[in-house]
Amino acid sequence: MGIEHRSWEDWEKFFTDRSYRPLPALEQDLDYSALPKSLARSLAIFQLGESGGGSIVAQSFCNSLPGLDEHYGTSMAYFVEEEHRHANILAMCVRLLGGTLIRSNWTASLFVFARRLIGLRLKVVVLLAAEVVGLCYYHLLAVHLPQSRLRSQLLEIVEDERSHLYFHCDFLRVQTPEPWRKRVFVVIWRLVMVSAAIVVALDHRHAIRDLGIGLKQVLARWKSYSELAEQLILSNPSHGLPQSLQRDACLSRFSD
Repeated sequence: MGIEHRSWEDWEKFFTDRSYRPLPALEQDLDYSALPKSLARSLAIFQLGESGGGSIVAQSFCNSLPGLDEHYGTSMAYFVEEEHRHANILAMCVRLLGGTLIRSNWTASLFVFARRLIGLRLKVVVLLAAEVVGLCYYHLLAVHLPQSRLRSQLLEIVEDERSHLYFHCDFLRVQTPEPWRKRVFVVIWRLVMVSAAIVVALDHRHAIRDLGIGLKQVLARWKSYSELAEQLILSNPSHGLPQSLQRDACLSRFSD
């Protein structure tokens, strides 16, 4: 994906081209019994969070916001399908680790509750926050795991989440053209990200501790991706993005 603003028709084609990927075969390639049980529980929480999104698709088709068309609605539908694919992969990962899926969790319920209360713009802000969470957390988990199919699938989800981040940033950049809208966005975005950081740090603290991931490492990576998203949205698409924000240069900072 390039860093320039893509048309919604381009995004629709991008998601369409990826929609035919089959689910991976996650056989028991390693003995995972040495991994902490908290990892399965943590992935089960994320699996639940990746399973929703139906209402936002309908809202994406039926809205009067500027800069949107039917291609945006179709793109959002494909995005939600991709999230459901992630839910299926995470369900297989949880079972591979000997864990069980869950039907409810306060973190997932909080995100759903927030999305239902607000309009499309703020829903996408919440979705973008979830992408930042997923990008950071899945990648940190993966690099602390041995080479395995489990690690490979988490890294594949990370790549998907990176493109999702750019998709939602394109939407929010279109919706915040005026300086006052940008200022409002910054305030809301930073509040949402601080809240998300606190919620997820509490809910996943056992897995973070048991895998030896430092909380400072989590927060530093989270802050970097949050700032990346903010700057992508505040940039002027007609002038392009600053060289320092080019995608490959930015995201290579997080390679391990």
